Amino acid sequence: MTTLNVNINAQLARTVAYTQRLKETPRRFKPYAWLLATIDFIARGVFYMWRNRRYLSTVKLLNMAMVNVQFYFKTEHVLGMPYKMKIESTNICNTKCQLCPTGLGIQGRPKGSMTFEQYQTLINQTKRTLLSLDLSMWGDPLIVPDIYKMIRYAHDKGVWTYISSNLHAFKPGKGQAKEIVNSGLDLLTCSLHGASQETYECYQPGKTLEDSVEKIRNIIQTRNDMGSTTPQVQLNFVVTKKNEHEKEAFQLLADELGCKAVFSTASLNIRFQDKDQKLQPLGLAPDILEKKVKDHIEEWIPEDDNYTLPQYRDIVEGKSVKSEEFNGKKTMNCDWPWRMSVINWDGEVSTCCGSFEQADDMGNVFEHGFKKIWNGEKYRNSRRSFKHKLTDEQSKDNPCANCPGFML
Repeated sequence: MTTLNVNINAQLARTVAYTQRLKETPRRFKPYAWLLATIDFIARGVFYMWRNRRYLSTVKLLNMAMVNVQFYFKTEHVLGMPYKMKIESTNICNTKCQLCPTGLGIQGRPKGSMTFEQYQTLINQTKRTLLSLDLSMWGDPLIVPDIYKMIRYAHDKGVWTYISSNLHAFKPGKGQAKEIVNSGLDLLTCSLHGASQETYECYQPGKTLEDSVEKIRNIIQTRNDMGSTTPQVQLNFVVTKKNEHEKEAFQLLADELGCKAVFSTASLNIRFQDKDQKLQPLGLAPDILEKKVKDHIEEWIPEDDNYTLPQYRDIVEGKSVKSEEFNGKKTMNCDWPWRMSVINWDGEVSTCCGSFEQADDMGNVFEHGFKKIWNGEKYRNSRRSFKHKLTDEQSKDNPCANCPGFML
């Protein structure tokens, strides 16, 4: 039965990948776009239901249905609760990833880790409606001593679990692979972004690709030896100019390891270009800032438009991209303010995974409780910005106000 489950998982994943490609077919299929989108929606729904079958309940299904209807209509008040969450275990990291504000040493909120007791409280408050949980955010979760205990607690409460790690804190010789398997973790994403040492170091300077690959082998071998199907392991490859020539080699590496390769679009975080490491404005002249932003994009933007945000391409081509134009209108159908939420290690709530600055925070769950924040004024204004233009007062310190639907 275990082998059958694995085969069904793999086949459904392949089907979803195929329907997503169909949905993004050339213009000659445009008259059938609605049909292709429907097929893709159904395929993703079947895969999602199958993958999460042991975590589903009547309450969770009803909550998901209610939230999705309200997302469709872009309501400002949400009756349901987010069924996906990122609860940040820590914002401490041991790697200098070159497109990450943490890796670049930008100082957001103070460094720290959530205590197990605080985490327990959050899981107990959200477990009835929470379907999936990601314990990663601006740090590496494997740095946290209680991380396996935290995963297990959510797992035992009926929540699907996921972490993303660079694996540099993982110690094979200390039996950590067994701890990962025993925790009940469902999915582990390993951040590599390269298939050769030269390319790997472009994004993670000073680190060794082969060390990470050996750790992945150790986790997979341990999982198989223990007769477990989890965690499923996938390798992440954020596509940039510096690594896009290795997409095929990366796929071969993933196949050789028995993992899924995930190719994703890079966030170039150009919003930090006019700020220092303390997030204070540099006050650059418009022409100097324009050149700095353009140079940064040109350094990283891939040639493959499938992995490029159109706004980045517009900036490189000298077209005007004004953030004010996205206030009341989004070019990307972001679902974060309805389906998902982020709770940082200190209890502060953010609307999405791109929010880094403390000024963007919606409120603290340890002080006010999540439900009050979820439909508080800042959250409602975030949702309002999808259909109606916010006033200057409403948009102040609101990350959704001038966002196209993907933080630039």
